[in-house]
Amino acid sequence: MSELLTTAHEVITRAILPAVFSWKSLALILAVINLKNLPFAWHVNQPPLPPPPQPAPPPDLPSLPNRPPPPTTKETTPTHPVFTPHVLHTHNSPWETDYNFHKSNSTYFSDLDISRTALVTRVYTPGFTLVSAQLDKELPHATQEAGRENAGKKVYIALGSTFCSFKREIKPLERFEVVSRVVAWDRKWVYVLSSFVGRRGRRGERVVFAAAVSKYVVKKGWLTISPERVLRASGFLPERTETEGEGEGEGVLVEQDEETETLEEISAGDGSEVGDKGKMEEVRQGNVGSWSKDDWTWGKIEEERLRGLKVVEGYAGLDDKLFSEWER
Repeated sequence: MSELLTTAHEVITRAILPAVFSWKSLALILAVINLKNLPFAWHVNQPPLPPPPQPAPPPDLPSLPNRPPPPTTKETTPTHPVFTPHVLHTHNSPWETDYNFHKSNSTYFSDLDISRTALVTRVYTPGFTLVSAQLDKELPHATQEAGRENAGKKVYIALGSTFCSFKREIKPLERFEVVSRVVAWDRKWVYVLSSFVGRRGRRGERVVFAAAVSKYVVKKGWLTISPERVLRASGFLPERTETEGEGEGEGVLVEQDEETETLEEISAGDGSEVGDKGKMEEVRQGNVGSWSKDDWTWGKIEEERLRGLKVVEGYAGLDDKLFSEWER
């Protein structure tokens, strides 16, 4: 019996323990618990082109088993797709933990990138591609002051600035969600509100860890395309009637210098020059069918947009104040 125990002890100490606690094993364990921080993991999490949204089921029919019921407002009106949030489910990996043993402040922004990109890609697809094709046909006939030389240039979506306010710490390995939604837009920027939320306590009460606001702009060369035009091209906004006013405009912002901007109205084209026109039109028609024009009239969408602008009004004008302070 003693010989058997001795043999077992030797096997454990000479074979099993070195294998378990080898550098390779420890490196593998470290990689697994920090999977979201491995090289190229951030790029893998970036969303591809979203599939066409499924039209919302009629109100008198139950939702399909494989599709959750549409989110609703307090008035039980189905939420408009532009204002529907994107939810990123993630956790605080040990690699993101600082010396205070909570999520490092700087790591909030990598999670924000993934959540915001997924949201903006959804609401701006296929609008920014279609509008780019429209401008390629319109700009050659425009004046140089209106940005004629930008015809044929690539369209892109750029992050202008971001602000984050921290309320509660996120503990190591704690799971949380990043809920991002479009809260408003003006003639240049679309504003995205993101909340870091989780559950705490015995009852699993929902708490907010941090809140962030960001603004995005659509550019073609040095021309700025208004969010309203892109959202309408995506199929998310109805046509405005003459009695509903001009809103924020459907044109482009011609940035004449670093401090001056003027709004140039350019008539909309049909987008027939798009490479994969069939796919773009399929996505657009899916977007059109995903919301009700009776529930969300132009007036109601405008009311929600203006409400959101009041939420971000302090942030919206912050850039000019900060830069002017530096230039004093």
